[in-house]
Amino acid sequence: MEPFRSLQDAVKAHYERHVYPQFPLWASVRTCDAYALNLDALWARFNGERLPQKERKILLAGCGSFSPYPAAVANPEAQITALDLSEANLRRATLHSWIHGYFNVNFIRGDITQTAGSDFLKDQRFHFIDCYGVLHHIPDVITALNALHSWLNPAGFMRIMVYSQSARRSAQSIRTAMRMLGVHTLRELKQLCRNAPTGSRFRDYLDATPEADFDSGLADLFLHPYAKTYTLEALLKILEITGFEPLQFIHWGALPEITSEIARLKKLEKSNELRSNFILLVGRKQDTKIRIEWQKIKNRQDTVITLNPVIQRSLPWLPFIPLKPEPKLGFVNPSINDQDKRLLSRFRTPVRQTAIKPADRDRVEQYLQALFLIETSRPNLSP
Repeated sequence: MEPFRSLQDAVKAHYERHVYPQFPLWASVRTCDAYALNLDALWARFNGERLPQKERKILLAGCGSFSPYPAAVANPEAQITALDLSEANLRRATLHSWIHGYFNVNFIRGDITQTAGSDFLKDQRFHFIDCYGVLHHIPDVITALNALHSWLNPAGFMRIMVYSQSARRSAQSIRTAMRMLGVHTLRELKQLCRNAPTGSRFRDYLDATPEADFDSGLADLFLHPYAKTYTLEALLKILEITGFEPLQFIHWGALPEITSEIARLKKLEKSNELRSNFILLVGRKQDTKIRIEWQKIKNRQDTVITLNPVIQRSLPWLPFIPLKPEPKLGFVNPSINDQDKRLLSRFRTPVRQTAIKPADRDRVEQYLQALFLIETSRPNLSP
């Protein structure tokens, strides 16, 4: 374990030097763009019910310097815990949340892989864990996933993003070249970037990668002490070992059906055509029966549909203002024009499936897929 520990210490030191991501404190998030982080909507998708407000608990496992803010935008009444290795990241994240008026986040410095004998989460359990862009920076990923599994409530789930071997091939090659050249500081790296000749593979990669436009992005790309890439098979194996199963892939172009998407990804990997990292929602394997039962209920009962609370807060007052939330689930969102606003407004209060007009059903189905609408087995639970 000692090599893992020293690497994890190096990861912590990296983020103390290079706060990530490097967004201005005044950078804001449109409320409507936080729709896919809303716990009500996600819980309903997989479990067919909504949680009472007092029970909504979210963990941001490796929160970085920004994610607590959009998580709070999406869930202003939830209890959010933001966990990170780096004090510098946490200070920045705290400022960003407070400047924008969100105070429902508890910021904690801690290491996911050091849970034995630790009480920094005080035996808390969470309904949703967001571990986006974190696992590929943890040397002892099995220990990390076991800890995350232990922090989930029954029927809880987690969002993860990990580097795919195919998508990160160029970045990993450049990282190797930097180590061989003895480049260890941001100053040295930036000098190389400035001198990269037009038409070179290095220059082409820099020009095509948004992260290369800011210092902490460059450092994360090429100077990070540990960045592992995964094949789909390797990712699915570690999920299986640690008691997780995929619920939905949400990277760009992902197919909605799990087995079809796995087959598509394997085909792209085999032909070296995969260009996306793996982004997906995963759940505990022991909760499979709950999710299967919800699918059965949808097929045999008259379910209830309501607005995603984030979309409800986002519908413009003026009917001529168009609304189109940014895509977060792997596909282009439907637009919300004047006619659509009137349709969506009907779902401010619960509507039975059987009460939806036949002419509206296709559009309602699109909004359910996009997570703008929530489907449950019964009306909303009281707070």
